[in-house]
Parts: sequence; structure tokens; C-alpha cells
Amino acid sequence: MDKFLTKKRALESNDDDSESNVAGHSSGAKAVVRQYKEDYLSFGFISSGEEQPRPECLVCGEKLANQAMVPSKLKRHLHTKHSHLCKKPIEYFNRLLAEQKRQAKQWAKITTVSDKAQEASYAVAEIVAKKMKSHTIAESVILPACCKIVNIMFGEKYEQEILKIPLSDNTISRRILDMSEDVESQVITKIKEANVFAFQLDESTDITGKAQLLAFSRFVCNEEFIEQFLFCKILPETTKGQDIFDVVNTYFTSHNLSWELCISICTDGAPSMSGRVKGFVALAKQKNPAIVFTHCFLHREALISKSVVPELQKVLDETIKMVNYIKSRPLKSRLFSVLCSAMDAAHTQLLLHTDVRWLSRGRVLSRFYELREELIIFFTSENSEMADRLSDETWCNKVAFLADICQALNTLNKSMQGKNENILTCTDKITTFKEKLTLWGARIKKDNKVEMFELTKSCRLDKNLVNLILQSLLLLSNNIDKYFPSLDISSLDWVRDPFVPSAYASAALSVAEEDELAEIRNDRGQKLKHSSTDMASFWLSLRQEFPMVTKKVIEALLPFSTSYLCEAAFSAMNTMKCKNRSRLQSLEEDLRVCLSTIRPRTRDIMRHHQAQVSH
Repeated sequence: MDKFLTKKRALESNDDDSESNVAGHSSGAKAVVRQYKEDYLSFGFISSGEEQPRPECLVCGEKLANQAMVPSKLKRHLHTKHSHLCKKPIEYFNRLLAEQKRQAKQWAKITTVSDKAQEASYAVAEIVAKKMKSHTIAESVILPACCKIVNIMFGEKYEQEILKIPLSDNTISRRILDMSEDVESQVITKIKEANVFAFQLDESTDITGKAQLLAFSRFVCNEEFIEQFLFCKILPETTKGQDIFDVVNTYFTSHNLSWELCISICTDGAPSMSGRVKGFVALAKQKNPAIVFTHCFLHREALISKSVVPELQKVLDETIKMVNYIKSRPLKSRLFSVLCSAMDAAHTQLLLHTDVRWLSRGRVLSRFYELREELIIFFTSENSEMADRLSDETWCNKVAFLADICQALNTLNKSMQGKNENILTCTDKITTFKEKLTLWGARIKKDNKVEMFELTKSCRLDKNLVNLILQSLLLLSNNIDKYFPSLDISSLDWVRDPFVPSAYASAALSVAEEDELAEIRNDRGQKLKHSSTDMASFWLSLRQEFPMVTKKVIEALLPFSTSYLCEAAFSAMNTMKCKNRSRLQSLEEDLRVCLSTIRPRTRDIMRHHQAQVSH
């Protein structure tokens, strides 16, 4: 039987097929790999593959097994399925092969252009999100502008390629959604890898009155602290602590984030957030009692600045009344602007005061004091009694001091804004300001000089003004003690500088942590490194070698001290959801692409989407 099969296979093989090495299929024999020959094209077959080539029919595209790579089987396929081509010469199949290669090359070109168009579409969508613009701007402004530029610079042929980029409103929305999901996936993955994170949370209303809940996270990634946008969710009804907790807990659950990984929450002092029983923080501590709550330093500083000595409060109210008289009336505002221009004033407009904006008061008072001469003339022409106030030197001196002290508070507030602020840095700034208040008061009592106040130092001081200044400084100092009851963080001095022996006097460290610190303190190389790098980078570089002490450092430096990121995000939110885009429902995707520093992996996103050029 074996001899019969061997003989049959030999008859099926061509006499010229000596390179095919046909062998019997005896037990244990190695499988034969047949090779393609150029004359197989006369049967309408080409080779598919290199390691184990398979005959592929040019007509129908069917791929046969490697064992069918013999003339008899190829001819059988041609006669059976394409009998009308049996008598065609080899030149016919050559032309057919050339045509298929030409079509394949053309399709490859089309696909390449389509991929580039898709990548360009994602790039434009990211720019639109970063600039907080309407999605329609891509098709209505960016695309026509690009076409005009390319047409002028390179010609109409290249303009047609630009028109292939899909930039419709819905396409840009889908692109932003894709990028948002990718960025969110990266952030969640990095948080889980870091194994610990802190986050800040705040709630505000948009232009349509909807309550928007914003959250940012901070975690360790690549030996540095990273701050990333976490989410923006709508609170559909009430904004109670339970409502906020439900939204955050649902988000954590959906992304498999454990409350045990959260070590700190920073938010404002609103009852819904910081309430002891039903506040969000209280409910979060039920999930993880070790969570540390930080009342935003910026909000507390704003509360400090609101307290004013009654006599100065009256002056402040009168000042705001004058400003509102002009700013609330377009005609008065225009007339005052013309007057300022005619008098070559440094400014032509007053600034409008609003309690919502923390820095508003200092700027309004400074501008008001600079334009006091113009204001006297204006209110005199109006026959207003306000002109008498402005002509009173004592009253104007009080305005000057109010402007100076508010500007000092503004400087403190701005110094605590920004990224990478932590409890240690913000506490230092508050402590420094409190000490300045004490020093200023002592200097004024000693020689009645107020060089520390830019506008007040040029005023004529009287006993009443000096007493008002001293009362104001004392009131601010007392308010700092009220809103910042625990400014003593000397127990963390070793975090600032582990090479100072006195820093360990009040440090609460275990024996193992003290041993690791002793190794660090006596390493001269680490001491040189500490002097040439920032505090966070220095400690994070020691995580692998000294895990216990660096863990304690991370617990001290990771928590947010302010909700600055949320406040900045609210500004971005108001820019996006403006009067002309008030029907915009979800802001989360646009905000994530706009505010996150992690770039979307566009190439990876494109692999899951079919490229389609614009029609």
C-alpha cells in the first residue's frame, strides 16, 4: 500500500520538480515544503508567503495548501473553476498580475493618506480642546484657513489633500472623547501603580446654574509628584455631602480605585464638604479613617482678608459705592474715560469690585487711589457729595492704607497659588506674613513710620490713622490664629533638611525610620545631592533604598494645601461653557484633554478606529 501511494505521488509530480524533494509519508518523516516556480504563472497562480509559500489564484484569490504547489493540482483548479481561461497565454496572467500590483499600490497610497488625515484630525481636535474653543471652529475656521495657506504656498493639488481631513463638529467631539478616555485610562493606571494618592475637590455652578463637581489628583510617577485632572461630574439635584460622596464613590468603584489608597482630601470649608457628621469628608473617613482633611489655604486667607476695622469698612463701602456709580452706568463710564484721557491719566477706567474674586479688592482700591484727582473733577461736575469725600485728605489716606494692606494680602494669596504647593511651603508663607504683621506693628509704634506701605508712606500721618493701622494689623494677626490654629509643623523639619541635627528634636519617628535617616544624614554624597536639587526630587530618588522614611515623607508632601487647580479649572469651564455654548452638556472630556499634562496616545487610539477621509 505504501509503495502504491508513493508511486501515485510521484506520477502527480512534474519531472522537473526535483527541488520539491518529494518523499514518502512513512511514520516520523518530516513534512515537505514545496517551492514556487515562475512557470506556475501560466496556470494563473502566484506565491503567497515566504517561509511556507502557498499558491494563490490571481483570478479568484483563493489560497491553496502548500502541498498543492504542483502543476497537476494548479491546472485542475484552473480547469475546474476558471475553464474560460484555460487557453489564455502566460502574457494574459502577467498583465493580470501587473494590474493587481498597480491597484494594491494605489490602495496603499489611499490608506496612507487616510491614516495621515485621521492623525491630523486628532491633532486639530486636541488643539481645539486645549484652546477651549467650540468644536465647530475646526470645520468653519481652521480647515478653510489651512486650505487657503496651502493653496497659496504650494498649489491647488495639495489643497485637495487638506480637504480630506475629517473635521466636522461630531468628528471633533468623537476625537476628544477618544483622547479623554485614553488620558483617563493612563491616569488611573498611574494612580494604581503609585499605590497612594491625594486629591482636591470643589463644587461650583456653570453659566446655566448646573452644579459641577471637579476633582484633581496628585501621585508619584517617574520620581516626581504629578498633578492630574480626575473628573468633572454634574450634581443633578442637591449639593449635600451625601450627594458629593455618592458621585466620588461611584467614580472610584467604576475604576476600581480603593479608598485605602487616598491619604488626603483638600477642599473648602463649606458645610457640605467639611461637616463633621454629614459632610463629604466625614463620609469619606468612614471608608478610610486615615484620610487627612486639609482646609484650602486660599479660602482661609480670603476669610482673613474679609475682616476690616469698622471705621475702615465704612471707607471701603463708600469707595465701592463711588465705583459702582460710574461702572453701572455706561454713559458715566464713557464720560469718565474721556476725562481720564484728557488729563493723560495712567488709566482710563475703574475696576469693578466683586467679593467672589479674591484679588478684586486690592486692585479696585489701588486703581481708585491712582485716579482720585480725576474722580474729584468728575464728581464735582456731577454736583455730587462724593466730591467732598475725595477732597478730604484724611479720608484719602485711609483709602491708601486699605489699598496697601489689600495688596499685601493679594501678594500672599498669589504666592500660594500654582502647582506643586504643599503643606510645608504654604505654612511657611502664612507664618512669614504673620511675623511681618508683628514687625510692622512694632516699627510703627517705635517711630511712626510706614515705609512698608507703598501708598501710605507718602501720606501725612495723624494719630487716628496710626491707630487704625495698628488695629488692622492686630486684627489680621488674630484672624490668622483663628483660621490657622496649627501653624507649628516643626515635627517635619527633618523633611526640609535631614542633615540638620536640630531638625530631629520633635520628629515622631520609629526606630527603623531613625536608622534610615542616620544613614542618609551621614552620607556626604546625599548631602551634596540635597543641596543641588529640590526637596521632593531628593526624597523620591531615595524610595528604593530607604522605603520606610520616604513613605513618611510622601505622606507629608503629597497632600494638597490649596484647591487652586479646581479654581483654575472653573475658569476654564466658564470659558468653555459660555453664553454661546450654554447648551453644552458634558464638560468632562474637553476639560480632561485641556487640563491634563498627559498626552493622549494618538497612534494607539487610531489602531482601534478605521481611517476614513472626509467626503
